[in-house]
Amino acid sequence: MSTFSTITYRIFSLLRHRLTANNTLGHGIHSPFLYDLVRHVMYDSNRYYCFQTIERERQRLLRDNHIIEVEDYGTAPSGPRRVCDVVARSAEMSRVHQLIFKIANHIHARQVVELGTNVGIGTAYLASVASKAQVFSFEGSNELIKIAEDVWKRLGLRNIEVISGDINLTLPAFVEKQRESKQTLDLAFIDANHTYDATVNYFSGLASLAHSRTIIIVDDIHYNKEMYRAWKALRDIDGVSATFDCYHIGIVFFDKQFEKREYRLRI
Repeated sequence: MSTFSTITYRIFSLLRHRLTANNTLGHGIHSPFLYDLVRHVMYDSNRYYCFQTIERERQRLLRDNHIIEVEDYGTAPSGPRRVCDVVARSAEMSRVHQLIFKIANHIHARQVVELGTNVGIGTAYLASVASKAQVFSFEGSNELIKIAEDVWKRLGLRNIEVISGDINLTLPAFVEKQRESKQTLDLAFIDANHTYDATVNYFSGLASLAHSRTIIIVDDIHYNKEMYRAWKALRDIDGVSATFDCYHIGIVFFDKQFEKREYRLRI
């Protein structure tokens, strides 16, 4: 449960972001690639072919009152929860998931990692970019994995591999395996343990698989002071070039041709 100080922080953080995000529609961005990404991808209002069917699954789960036992390795407590309540907490993610789909589609992402499967809706967006894309999704709760796998089956998605267990243990093993096989990463979405140490560690591991056009997206960078401190630390990590602060999410780039600076965007 959010404390009064956390809620107050989020309100002032949102106000500060709206006052300082003055490069809407790509104005002020000098890189042609980044300008095109903002102007023609992130601000693209088109609804793609898969959006309706995936959102139908979200709405179905919002009506599901079954109680499941959720094991949480992050900041939330483990315990029994209704499926609809789990989904309701992430219902506002629809716009974020669709934005990430557009970015993944634009860069033709084929090697994709998601930290935090939840009920599999965000995963479905990532896997719908292309049947040849390989999506690795990490989740600690077996009950959530069962729901997610049913969602993917209903949507006909077969290009997702779930890695279950504590991400603090499973991610380093995955990264090491990928590095040994010389596999790189095209896109990653971090939506797991919302703490400073976990976020920085997750990002550092995934960044070791990055190439020049890799994009890593971090959820809830203004969730609290700790997450914003983590976001500021990520911007300073060696190899990171430009970053987008979109308030709800942060987007990180690694191309050395991009100026190392942060852009604040209203999305």
